[in-house]
Amino acid sequence: MKRALIALALVASSAIAAPIAHADEGLKWMTGCWRTADKSYKEIWSKPEAGFLFGYALTYDETGAVSFFEQSRIDGGAPAVFNAYPGGFGPSEFTEVSRAKNTVTFENGRHDYPQRITYTRKGSRMSATISLLNGARANTWEFRRC
Repeated sequence: MKRALIALALVASSAIAAPIAHADEGLKWMTGCWRTADKSYKEIWSKPEAGFLFGYALTYDETGAVSFFEQSRIDGGAPAVFNAYPGGFGPSEFTEVSRAKNTVTFENGRHDYPQRITYTRKGSRMSATISLLNGARANTWEFRRC
């Protein structure tokens, strides 16, 4: 009986410690290395694993040196949550508000800028657009595979 109670306690504690997120295979189209045509910006995204996608971005100056970096993590779930760590600080959390085939949008209306982040994949190209919630101050990066 005592062993059964210990086993039950171990099972219960492991369930509590398990990640809430689920592998988000629906975003696997983001996986890989993506770079702008002028090679000034690059994003790399991992395959979905254990409920997460991990990413990082590098911005290069005219000499090819890294001038800025950002780490990112997408926690799978319904909805998914995009966590940005610009310059290593954060997270700034953006919650998924829409998803269709090869496109996903995250928003955080309390954030100064950006408030909306949208990724879209078309064939061998991907784009990322950031803006305010009303679409103002939009900036888009067009990527090709590295």
